[in-house]
Amino acid sequence: MARICLVVTNGCAPDPRVERHARWLVELGHDVTIFAWDREHTLDAKSERDGYIIQRTRTSKATSSVSIVRQKKRFLRSLKGQYDLIIYNDSDSIGTKNLHSRFSILDLHDIAHAWPIMQKTSLLRRFVSSRMKQVLRKNGSRFDGFLTSSPGLSNYFDQEFQFKSTVVLNVRNASPLPRPMTKTIGFFGRIRDFGAMVSLVECSQRTGFHPIVAGDGPCVNQLLERYPQLDYRGPFDDAQLAELMAEIDVMFAMYNPEKENIRQGALPVKMFDAAAFGRPTVTSADVPMGDFCLENKLGVVASFGDQDSISNAMLEAYEMDVVSVHSEEEERKKFVTLIESILDTE
Repeated sequence: MARICLVVTNGCAPDPRVERHARWLVELGHDVTIFAWDREHTLDAKSERDGYIIQRTRTSKATSSVSIVRQKKRFLRSLKGQYDLIIYNDSDSIGTKNLHSRFSILDLHDIAHAWPIMQKTSLLRRFVSSRMKQVLRKNGSRFDGFLTSSPGLSNYFDQEFQFKSTVVLNVRNASPLPRPMTKTIGFFGRIRDFGAMVSLVECSQRTGFHPIVAGDGPCVNQLLERYPQLDYRGPFDDAQLAELMAEIDVMFAMYNPEKENIRQGALPVKMFDAAAFGRPTVTSADVPMGDFCLENKLGVVASFGDQDSISNAMLEAYEMDVVSVHSEEEERKKFVTLIESILDTE
């Protein structure tokens, strides 16, 4: 049995990919802890799920871009302990100073340096993005292995950073649920693209859909201030996801194609989750996630920010039936093979 920790710079409320990997590690007999950052001071300090522990740290509340950077650094440097293996989730999680291990893996399921300049391109944000990219390039040699969440991202990190990665898709086994057919659409996950959420609410009003939103993220307060009557359910865990899925007919997974990780091939977890429960997805056109959606008949694509296109896609998806063609087991095998190859090197 190995002592393993996973580091993530969100509240893990939830983080489906990270928690799925934690569960797989527990099933292998390992002692597993997830270190998460409770940025908004709203989550339990400690949660126990499926044999692993989520340990959340609070720092001072971050209210500006500068304070977010500062408080994230404080969170990472507050982590302490000796482990056999650390799995860092995205490059913004690697700034730990007092967390030590014999081995380490970097799981790149996002292009973290794209986030600071997603909605604003100030001099500060450009500097932060550039600095994050430099830190990633400088630290690449310290890792014993790399994971990515899509073939596109794998190619990107290979070409830009020469990281040879194992691709593990964010899929789960099919558990189809009857659809309520009540014109209900859901967004379940990290709430950090305000423009996408506005499209969800506005297009729902145009088409007669009832939107349900669940999860955490930096745009929650802004969203609720603009739409105080929104059916917002707060953070959720994997067990609650099935209950949320039972209420909806369509999943909303629109992402801005101008964001680098969307252009380079990121695939939304919620699209795979929706398919597993028999729900079609509305996602972004003219990017790899849209191509993947159409190729696998998982839903309908629309032009980001175009309310006519999104509204029509919601109505078309409502009439679709979806059958998941992906299984968790194949992805688990790839993950386990990498873990065991690293831990068995001694």
